[in-house]
Amino acid sequence: MAFFEWITANWELICVFFGIIVNAVCVVYNLIEAFCSEEGSAKAWIALLEAAREYEIEAERFSTYSGAEKLQYVLTRLRALAAEFDHPFDEEKLVEQIRADIAFSKAVNAGESDGQDS
Repeated sequence: MAFFEWITANWELICVFFGIIVNAVCVVYNLIEAFCSEEGSAKAWIALLEAAREYEIEAERFSTYSGAEKLQYVLTRLRALAAEFDHPFDEEKLVEQIRADIAFSKAVNAGESDGQDS
């Protein structure tokens, strides 16, 4: 009987305790959900960058396309892939990365041609 008397005397404290537990569980769940979504987002970004390199190689085969047309081809393919991954399409970042890839490729090709001339 003492147990029930203690419960009736401290029912507010018990409710606060359970409220704190429920809130703590919700916070932990939200933190886990946020962490998992960031991890998935990073994987999607890496997949986009890898696909961009493949699409760049494909675009280089189109000898009749200008540089701008090749870039549009790559961006169109990446836009579709980003939608498939349900990942936001950040065109500025992707264009910057594509241009960095092109500059690197040109530097490597220039280095190879310099090495062959010697």
